Amino acid sequence: MRGKPESNDQASLYEVHGIRRNSQILRAFLQALLITIVLLLITFTLYQGWRERLVEKGRQAGRTELLGIRKNLFLLMGNQEMFTALFGQRLEESLAAGFDVSLAEVSSYLDYLEQIHPSFAFATIARENVVVDTYPKQGLHEVGFDLRALAQYEDHIGYTLQVQQVTLDGPLDAGDDTSYLVSRYALHDNNGVWGLLTLHFNFRQILLEAGVEDVREGYTLFFTFVHGSDEQHFDWGEAATTKEEAVVMDLSYSLLQWRMQIAPQGSWIEFSIPLLLYGIVGSFVSLGVGVFVYLNQIKFQTIKTRSRTDSLTGLLNRREFEKLLHQTCKEEQAFAVALIDIDNFKEINDTYGHLNGDKALLSLVESLKKHIRMSDGIARFGGDEFIILFHECTNAEFCRRLFQAIRHTRVELEGIQVEVVISMGVALSEEGRQMDALIETADRRLYRAKLEGKGRICTTG
Repeated sequence: MRGKPESNDQASLYEVHGIRRNSQILRAFLQALLITIVLLLITFTLYQGWRERLVEKGRQAGRTELLGIRKNLFLLMGNQEMFTALFGQRLEESLAAGFDVSLAEVSSYLDYLEQIHPSFAFATIARENVVVDTYPKQGLHEVGFDLRALAQYEDHIGYTLQVQQVTLDGPLDAGDDTSYLVSRYALHDNNGVWGLLTLHFNFRQILLEAGVEDVREGYTLFFTFVHGSDEQHFDWGEAATTKEEAVVMDLSYSLLQWRMQIAPQGSWIEFSIPLLLYGIVGSFVSLGVGVFVYLNQIKFQTIKTRSRTDSLTGLLNRREFEKLLHQTCKEEQAFAVALIDIDNFKEINDTYGHLNGDKALLSLVESLKKHIRMSDGIARFGGDEFIILFHECTNAEFCRRLFQAIRHTRVELEGIQVEVVISMGVALSEEGRQMDALIETADRRLYRAKLEGKGRICTTG
């Protein structure tokens, strides 16, 4: 048999129930927390899905704007290519007739072009790579300028002369903070290539004609223009600084390689009250469900605990103790059952009242909890009776030592120290393993102890 444990180092089964209660509260909290987190994740996932759809809707609107600009640019470049070809063919008619050609022959056409397209800047005719005529007289390159001095001569001007068709190139930086889109046409006479007709269009004005100013009201536009295969490039606009990914669209036409980028000045999403309300309401609903689950779990555990314990002392009730004893009877270990009764409880109730009687009961309970072991079980058996199950108890000596420690308990009632005296009856498992028989034996011995006088223990008979 184990020796008598130190009272300060041992916890009673009542304390174990307290620990279990705290564990149940923690488990209820963790369960509610898990449900709340899952609901918040679902809410966040749906919120993000909704938000991404709104972002994609905004990005699609951005693509539509870029498509509109791209369409307008194609139309403008097609017109420029057409005008260059028409003017070139008109000049070639003069060459075929043996006349000297100059831009004066097509000045009326150029005047008309300038009227319908504000982006048109000037035109040049070059022969043997040297500019021989300009319209109007002031322009990017004055008469006598050698085209071979241009960085893009080999890849662009030379290419135009080689393929002998209209080509578009640009933007070309004029060095005066002005950039041009250039349309070229190789002029032919009866002997082959005679010269080169070039029309210059102000690039910024082209973008205005394409409608970029209308789009820039709500967006940030950024264009990168590359001169064919050259590493030289020209940037226009403001690079997007938003964290949202910009919509990018490429444009290829003749020798042109352009990249267009559009991004919102703020966000792809306009302020959405339904989305905001969903996020707020969804979060509160998730938290509310979590709190509801927690409170219901606590309520359930409270009801479950009350069904197992005595409402006054918090000890096991008779039904739960009998379950515990019934299970112990099936095991092979030795044990003892002790039934305790307060000898002077009626006197305390009559003298000090029932509330003080309850106080005396609780004082005895505290004394019992200090002296029994963690493995032992204790219950209120009814009224002022308590029953204890001592596990691994092979003889009554341990019960006697416990009885001596708790036989007299003092409690202050209305300023007076009152002694609570108990009697105890003990039944050992070696006398039989029938639950009802053991309880009946302990009850009989308790009755005998009370007959012999107050504050006694009986382990035989």
